[in-house]
Amino acid sequence: MGAIHEMRWLDRAQAVGQAFAESGAKGPNALVVCATHEEIERVTEAIRTNRKQRGKLGNSIEIGRDVSLNWTMAQKSDVRNFRTGQVIVFHRAVKGIDKNQALEVVRIDGNQLIARSPQGGQMAITSKHAKSFDVCERRDFEVALGDKLLITANRRGQNFRCTNGEIVTVSNIDHERRITLTDGRILPFGFRQFTHGYAVTAHRSQGKSVDEVIISGDGMRKELFYVAASRGREGLQIITSDKELLRESVGLSNARQSASELERRERPGLHQGMNRGLALARNLARRAAQFISQLGKPLTLTRELSHQPIVENSHDWGIE
Repeated sequence: MGAIHEMRWLDRAQAVGQAFAESGAKGPNALVVCATHEEIERVTEAIRTNRKQRGKLGNSIEIGRDVSLNWTMAQKSDVRNFRTGQVIVFHRAVKGIDKNQALEVVRIDGNQLIARSPQGGQMAITSKHAKSFDVCERRDFEVALGDKLLITANRRGQNFRCTNGEIVTVSNIDHERRITLTDGRILPFGFRQFTHGYAVTAHRSQGKSVDEVIISGDGMRKELFYVAASRGREGLQIITSDKELLRESVGLSNARQSASELERRERPGLHQGMNRGLALARNLARRAAQFISQLGKPLTLTRELSHQPIVENSHDWGIE
């Protein structure tokens, strides 16, 4: 198909950015699928740099975005795990705190957290609230007019609804730093659960359909590669630094294996030898039983006879 392009690792991100730009110039929407998050960061930077140079991105602002730390209940229940500056996002309303409200940790006071709301008020949070919030880290983030964003949380508010994994496009940023999307929705004040939406992992790409998909990486298991490659309706490009390594990784399955299956895959020669040995032992036992039954009496070996071979021709017994 001519879809595979092999090049140096140092040039790969720029090549993906150029491929994304060329795809956009043709009219169809494109999506980049990467094997790792580190690859996503490099590719996203290359794509946005290319778009800025071509005048596809407008004025930008620096804001923070909230990245979930995916803490367990045990981690959220222990105040010793928290530090100043972390953001607590409530997905369930509690006394004094509304659903979807985000508070910033300002200090630890004994066995409780003191967090500040966007309006400046301070509230105490204890371990009994752990089921109601998610812990996030706020990171610097630049968003520009024309940027694609990937929503990373569900929101079901009265005035705004979005779905985790949804890719949207910024149409306007006003003087109050409110972000308007091309479909008319306005991101609520304080909603910062998103990232750039140019490149995603294969898991994130599930359920999405675009005109062209660009795969970047040197390794991806069979099931994930199939998901990524099947996202494009019209075109597919694969940009890699090691075509043979990518071919080998795509030949491996990500399906969970049993212990015996894993052992057979890792040490096939050992199991083949064991199977041959078991077959030989069964055949030997069967022949021995036939030999003894033909004697008509129990077999007793004298001292002299015990040192003589019972089998004169091993081939008669199926022994090699």
